[in-house]
Amino acid sequence: MVLALILGVFAGNVNAQENETAPDKIKIKTALSFSAGLLTENTQTIQLHGYIGVRPKQGRIELRGDGFYFVNSVGDRPRFTINHQLYAGAFYRFSDAQIQPYVGFQPGIAYAQSSEYGRFNEASNAVQYKKTINPVGSVTGGLDFFAEKLFFMFIETRYIFGKHKADSYPVFLDEWRFSFGLGFHF
Repeated sequence: MVLALILGVFAGNVNAQENETAPDKIKIKTALSFSAGLLTENTQTIQLHGYIGVRPKQGRIELRGDGFYFVNSVGDRPRFTINHQLYAGAFYRFSDAQIQPYVGFQPGIAYAQSSEYGRFNEASNAVQYKKTINPVGSVTGGLDFFAEKLFFMFIETRYIFGKHKADSYPVFLDEWRFSFGLGFHF
């Protein structure tokens, strides 16, 4: 919802420019990749990562929405059975050259279910793990390499912070994630 509102305002400003069409004024990027994450206690996660970003061709600020679909976690302490996340935020690009380093911040939400802490339900005689929606934030840095007219390669890292709050103990959602892959731009 927030991303759609931001993109709508951004597109409205682009269309307000005189005698130039929107496709000539903005760059749109989209990518899909696998992302590996590192938690404490020797635990790793795998997510499917996708994003879409929009920025003016002459500008340095990119508005971007990211989504992570939780696939699995392995290690000494896999904390979650579900941990899907959505983010919307802004990125600053340091260059318009072929290699473009960037940094950004994205607030977001996480739909999570702990695999560690639950509550005993006397009626069903089983432990239940509550699914909740929690606020999260992410600080990101990376590089884009534009080698082709339609394709680009990217590598990025992000630190995610937040807490899964259910009716049991809070569990930290803090994680380092690494993504790399191929995307499209036009």
